[in-house]
Amino acid sequence: MTKVADQWLRDILILLAQNRTVTRAEILEVTGYNPASVSHALRYLTRAGVILKVGKLESKAGRRQEILQINAEAGFLAAIDLEGAKIRFALTNLVGDVRYRWEEEIRVGEVLDGKRVIHGIQRVFANLSPEQRGRVLAIGVCHPGYPDRDGCVTAVNIGWNDFPIREQLVRAFALPVFLEGAHKTYVQAERWLGTARHARNCVYVIVGQGIGAGCFVDDHLLEGATGIGGEFGHVVSDPEAPDLCACGRRGCLEAIASASNMVRQFVEATTHGRSKVLRDVDLAFVLDAARHNDPKALKVVDRASRSLGIALSQLVQILGPELIVLGGEIVSGQDLFLPRIRAVLASFVTPKLGDAVRITVSSLGLDIGLKGAAAMAFRRSVLDSKILRERICAPLAAVPRAGGGKSRRSTAIVASKLG
Repeated sequence: MTKVADQWLRDILILLAQNRTVTRAEILEVTGYNPASVSHALRYLTRAGVILKVGKLESKAGRRQEILQINAEAGFLAAIDLEGAKIRFALTNLVGDVRYRWEEEIRVGEVLDGKRVIHGIQRVFANLSPEQRGRVLAIGVCHPGYPDRDGCVTAVNIGWNDFPIREQLVRAFALPVFLEGAHKTYVQAERWLGTARHARNCVYVIVGQGIGAGCFVDDHLLEGATGIGGEFGHVVSDPEAPDLCACGRRGCLEAIASASNMVRQFVEATTHGRSKVLRDVDLAFVLDAARHNDPKALKVVDRASRSLGIALSQLVQILGPELIVLGGEIVSGQDLFLPRIRAVLASFVTPKLGDAVRITVSSLGLDIGLKGAAAMAFRRSVLDSKILRERICAPLAAVPRAGGGKSRRSTAIVASKLG
């Protein structure tokens, strides 16, 4: 029997997970493998029930090409998103479709108890049958801050300092656990599943309570020597600005253009710098005021857009991306921010580079962290030979088909939100 190489399986599974359906000809073109290798790998994956034949397509040569699809319900991934004002949990299938979700509020400045993270995953798993629970492959965690090699996370905004989150999750669930910083999770989600699927050179910028960036250059994720690059919010966009950043410096992009700092500037302008706090003021309130031509709100939007445009112009000049994707709370104000940022880029970027770059907003919405964490966990699982062979490619149990005969089990779950 011909030995099927792990790399053949990896490349085909990742291609199918990203594109949902492909033909044999497309697999040959993308992977560069010879027809015999692809045939052996497809036969192996089909017998395991991991891929399905879902139809045929007429080709130019007159022969009908089989359409292949990953069996999305053949396995599941648990995903955790710890970035933002809520902690989110989900169960996804192999292509990132959310099957169950759970979310909880987290107070600003509150230390996040690791037991809450474990409880959130338990709430998601509570809906699974024993057979479905056995098909959960791994847990992916999207987190603020940065991890070390031992899986400990340091993140100021959730009060973690070398917190052993990987160890705690492994102990609780006996599953592989994979960690990734938020800005890298987001850009990978966009590259694999979202607006940047066909962009080999792209930048994702999240603008929320903080600001971060992730970059793909020639289809390679930039990580830096320490693996914790992407702190875009601490690029100084205005050296003369009085705004004090949480890092202790003045003039950082985050101190001017993050959601919380835009609200701060509006409140200060409205209360004339006094310490009085306006209740129920958030970024949506500021943006709505700007749409109604409130001069103070418009000044905040103009200033934030200029700072973002200047900082982005530096990335464009250095990296030459074809696409910039904005995500986070800024998406709700795309009608205000995008034209202003584009105008600043046109002023600060050389025409050849400026003409080549497109700027838009994320298409993945609030689920980007969950989808990114699940996609990251799937890809890292595929790279692990033991998980690949013993879990992902473990044959699914055959079950009776309604009309007689046998079919591979599809462990479909109805999507729901837990109460």
